[in-house]
Amino acid sequence: MRVAMAMAALVVAGSVPWHASTTMQPGAGTVGRLARQVGLNDTQLSAVRNGEPVIADVRSSSDREIAVAGAVRVAAPAARMMDLMRHVERLERGNGFLATHRFSTPPTVEDMAALRLPDQDVADLRRCRPGRCGVKLGTDALAAVARIDWLRPDAAEQANALARRMAVDYVERYRAGGNQALAIYHDAERPTFVAREFEDMVRRSPLLTSTLPEVSAYLLSYPLGRPAGVDDFFYWSLAQFGLKPVVRINHAVVHPTATSGDLRGVVTVKQLYASHYFHTALEVRAIVDDTERPGRGHYLVVLNLARSDGLTGLLGGMVKRKAREGARAGLSAALRTMKARAESP
Repeated sequence: MRVAMAMAALVVAGSVPWHASTTMQPGAGTVGRLARQVGLNDTQLSAVRNGEPVIADVRSSSDREIAVAGAVRVAAPAARMMDLMRHVERLERGNGFLATHRFSTPPTVEDMAALRLPDQDVADLRRCRPGRCGVKLGTDALAAVARIDWLRPDAAEQANALARRMAVDYVERYRAGGNQALAIYHDAERPTFVAREFEDMVRRSPLLTSTLPEVSAYLLSYPLGRPAGVDDFFYWSLAQFGLKPVVRINHAVVHPTATSGDLRGVVTVKQLYASHYFHTALEVRAIVDDTERPGRGHYLVVLNLARSDGLTGLLGGMVKRKAREGARAGLSAALRTMKARAESP
């Protein structure tokens, strides 16, 4: 149930099969193919063309995944949406976001100055043990938390200082070592290897491996193989979603595309860490020019997928249905927000 409530607002990531030969009317070109790919019918695409966000469920090949996709038409130049994606502190504000901050290059502890862990997280950290913890923690973090003197009156500030320092160290290790530096969570009985989960998620996505191979290659090989013109950055957020506020650390990559076609850019947001709910997540945002109104409008197509260990087992089916409903509502709200902010002067 907690997973379901969190999905209602967390914008998480997704992938769906791509059928390059498919076209549909109304809406030829890239956006038409994407619409068919994510399961939108003609009526739904017509709603998209009229500015309404439309959401579709996406069939996943893993029982640990929640996958949804959506599209909306934006009455603004595509370049404005691309710019908005880079200004994440403007994009992720309100609607449950308590704090969002882009890291400097290189990241510093000062970038985390606004982070204060929720009181419940501090209480959970005090009780953390390997294999049983209310916060997602890796091996090093568990050992560091165990060294906090919880009897001191400033124990909570010790925990906050540790969280800020370890977040910066984590980003730095990832910048140097890529996916192999991603956490191995020990909050449950069986450890979760985030690098393995992420690689499996990308490789199962024909959208990335077949249709967007350059994007896929960079997701898997970072920091090697950086494509020309790519802009990437890191940011953290604290958001009041679900039953618990969630601390997230993300790697955003902006891939501008050639101007000869109608696909103007692809933005991926890769979750490096989340304190609750989802151990792995990826968001793919495609920005497609409106060929009927070139320079005055575009389409935003978002493909979201996330993995959680809470979606299997005896109650997994019920939890997964609730989570999917929340994911649809969360993506619909996100599309409306991005549309409104891109269209505002």
